[in-house]
Amino acid sequence: MDIFAHFFWTYTVFHKTKKPWLATLFGILPDIFSFGILFIINLFSGKTLPRGPPDPSTVPQFVTNSYNYTHSLIIFIVAAILIYLITKKFYIFLLGWPLHIIIDIPTHTNKLFPTPFLFPLSNYQFNGISWGNPTFMKINYSLILITYIFIFRKDIAKLYKLIKK
Repeated sequence: MDIFAHFFWTYTVFHKTKKPWLATLFGILPDIFSFGILFIINLFSGKTLPRGPPDPSTVPQFVTNSYNYTHSLIIFIVAAILIYLITKKFYIFLLGWPLHIIIDIPTHTNKLFPTPFLFPLSNYQFNGISWGNPTFMKINYSLILITYIFIFRKDIAKLYKLIKK
């Protein structure tokens, strides 16, 4: 799924927690650590930024390696256990990370960055529907809009009353 949809869905799930913005950050970090670094390198090197899906053969190996680690439920579990052992606390906002992975599993195909959710224990990857499919995008963002209207319905009603005056 695209990074903006990850942001919106993560906030939807965690908006009633104490630190929804931290959960939202963790919900987009897997893509930032994978593709964000390449984006910054391309931006500062003066390369034109590609539109549409990249040719997998042109993607640097460090992006693929990072993607494997940041999109693995196994790596998340290990990291969460280590954080718990060090701090003696479980931070709910960390769950933005596995939410990202769970959303990606059915929304990536084997053609471009299938989600390696069992890395490094298994190479199994689910062949889902592409999040870039125009029909999927329309449905996804329509559902996001409906969800946000529901979440912020009281604020929208107050705003409507102010505008109506």
